[in-house]
This record gives sequence, structure tokens and C-alpha cells, in this order.
Amino acid sequence: MDYFKEFFKKIEDLIDNKLNQFECKLAEMYHPGGKELMTRDETAEYFGVSLGTLNNWSKSGVLVPINFGGRVYYTRDEIQAKLRLAS
Repeated sequence: MDYFKEFFKKIEDLIDNKLNQFECKLAEMYHPGGKELMTRDETAEYFGVSLGTLNNWSKSGVLVPINFGGRVYYTRDEIQAKLRLAS
């Protein structure tokens, strides 16, 4: 019986370890280099502009989008830096 308990405990520990590694990788994807990502909608609302304007800014290089999983994001640091430059 103790053998099975020990065996299942090791499996549980391995699963916990892998889940922790996965969560860390996932957090890094959503916060690369510790930077918070904002969606297109959040970014447009933050600037008070339309999605079309945001798209134009991305095409012209005003903002640099991050494409991840078929979605477009912007870093909050870059957005705040652009606002400081504009003011």
C-alpha cells in the first residue's frame, strides 16, 4: 500500500511541477518581459479613437502591434510612452 501512495504522490508532484511550468510560460506569453498587453479594443478605448484609427497607426508605425494566437495586442508601456510624447 505504501508503494502505491508513494507512486501516486510522485505522479501528483510531477503534474504540479509541469502545471507550474506551463503557467509561467503562459504568463510570459501574455506579459512578455513583464509588460502588460492590451487588446485592440482596450487600446482604442484608452486613446479614445476608433479601431480604424488604431489600425492606421499600426500600419504607419505609430504603434507596434504584437500578434499572438491570431489576435493583436499592444504593450501598455508603449502606449503610455506615446501619450507622454504627445503631451
